[in-house]
Amino acid sequence: MLRKEFQLKLCVVVIALVAFGTSAFSQVLTIDSAIELALKNNYDILLAKNDAEIARLANTPGNAGMLPKISATLTDNFSLTNLNQKLSNGTEIDKNNVTGNSISPSLNISWTLFDGLKMFATKAKLKRLEQIGELNVKDTLQTMIAQVIDAYYDVVSAQQQMRSINEAIALYAETEKLAQKQFEVGTSSKVVMLQAKVDLNAYKSQAFTQRKLIDQKKAVLNLLLVRPAETDFSTLDTIEFNADPKLLAPNELDAKNFQLQVAAKNIEVAKFAKKEAFSQMLPNLTLGGATSNLGYSFSRTQNSAGFSLYNQTYGPMIGFTLGIPLFNGLVYMNQTKIATISILNSQYKFQKISMQNKLNYYNALKDFETAKDALKLEEENILLAKENSFIAFERFRLAQSTAIELRQAQQSYVDAMTRLVTARFNAKTAETELLRIQGELVK
Repeated sequence: MLRKEFQLKLCVVVIALVAFGTSAFSQVLTIDSAIELALKNNYDILLAKNDAEIARLANTPGNAGMLPKISATLTDNFSLTNLNQKLSNGTEIDKNNVTGNSISPSLNISWTLFDGLKMFATKAKLKRLEQIGELNVKDTLQTMIAQVIDAYYDVVSAQQQMRSINEAIALYAETEKLAQKQFEVGTSSKVVMLQAKVDLNAYKSQAFTQRKLIDQKKAVLNLLLVRPAETDFSTLDTIEFNADPKLLAPNELDAKNFQLQVAAKNIEVAKFAKKEAFSQMLPNLTLGGATSNLGYSFSRTQNSAGFSLYNQTYGPMIGFTLGIPLFNGLVYMNQTKIATISILNSQYKFQKISMQNKLNYYNALKDFETAKDALKLEEENILLAKENSFIAFERFRLAQSTAIELRQAQQSYVDAMTRLVTARFNAKTAETELLRIQGELVK
């Protein structure tokens, strides 16, 4: 009996080495290295980081309208004219090709001193938009980490299923050999031998399909890691599962959920947008501006003939522009009302996301508990199924049971192996989703 068990284990090892011989020399990809590659290369993460950087660069006092605008201009006009002048004192000037040059450099400043406090509302809004960009990066990171974890262990699960199929092939190969010998000595019918061959070939065919499935799942993971789909790698053999993760109370979820934090910031953005709209109904005071000047000017004009041969002026200038909106077709008032509705919509979205987040957490917790219980059951059941299959094989070898009983026991063992692998993967995905909702994947 020990010799038979040793042969069975040896057969499983040989088949596994043949099936994965090509990947034995491929790069070993751990879950940590997979996450590191995704954080470095994934396009969704890069796009989110760039959007956050754009929001950061936009959050400046200048974009809010708090700083003055300074410009310098230079005008230089050169003229060549024919001059014919008669003055009141009887003097007459008649000269051709008279040259003239007028140069006027100036330094102009425009600074809004009061705009109904719009600049302060705009600056505060830009700050919230920058914070939203940072939160979106964290949310994208967390979502991507969850996707990488699921895809990685999906590959591990598929490879474990492959090992289950290989073990089934080894199991049915032993049965086929035994049925062949029994048929040759006349202790069993040909039907039993043929059925054993059919079962063996069925699992060999299933192995072909499983190899293709493994390659496809690897391609999905490579896509998340921004690598060519055909990039080969090997994974670790185990699915790490934490059966007792730290759980949050429902009232702690809001502070951990990045999408909800974004929704809260959007409420603040809407409120500042309303202040911007309302500020348009208030007076506007500008130092300098379009209708007045603030700065320094210089002007010089030279002519070779005429009444004025030389004229030069220079010096500072200062002026204020005060604008008071009186009536513009109620546009500003309607914009304020629309902004009020936008605040209400933002609050509704916050409440909706909050309720959906609590529901997702409730469902994720139930899925985790169910998956954990199912995994515990399958870990116990695989031992029973394996022992039952071994006993059934020995009874069949000693002609103490029928081929139908052996086939049922072996099929139960193979099904138990498949369910165990599935239970491990389901438990891991349930754990990952629970941590994602709790905001524990990104610190």
